[in-house]
Amino acid sequence: MHPTRVRQPDLKAITLFLASTATSERSGLPYLDAVLPAEDQLAATRVVRDLGTLPPDAIVYLLAQPLLDLASDRLMRDRDLTMRYEERFEVEDSEEWIAAMADYNHEADAITAAVFRAQGEPGLADLYLTDRRSFDRRMERGRQHFFGPPTSAHAAYLRSKGIIN
Repeated sequence: MHPTRVRQPDLKAITLFLASTATSERSGLPYLDAVLPAEDQLAATRVVRDLGTLPPDAIVYLLAQPLLDLASDRLMRDRDLTMRYEERFEVEDSEEWIAAMADYNHEADAITAAVFRAQGEPGLADLYLTDRRSFDRRMERGRQHFFGPPTSAHAAYLRSKGIIN
């Protein structure tokens, strides 16, 4: 793997990022989300990944969070996608609604994976598309690295989805 190149404007992002991930206090990452755009978070995460200072699942979490934010923004702005499904979403919990949700989720997943690839993370895109449970498990282990175990209610939800034991 080649080291990530860093430009002068990236140094602020990397400094904030390293400070937020290197402390034992669990408040750094929310602050990071508030002050750094997704692209800067990705650049900083890549530097941290190249340094090898965090476990792989923590890196997956740090990469996926801004990537999922970028994908969500793209999905929200995709008027064509919205228009194709708008009429089909009229009667919630009907058979048509369930089929429409499945179709929408399939298309949204493809768009999300395309964003991952466009941002230089094809391996994460493949994991997201081909093995969502593994993706979710790695995300949860990464989240726990920074924020600790889930609350009992959230843990029950994660168990029901097979994400944790």
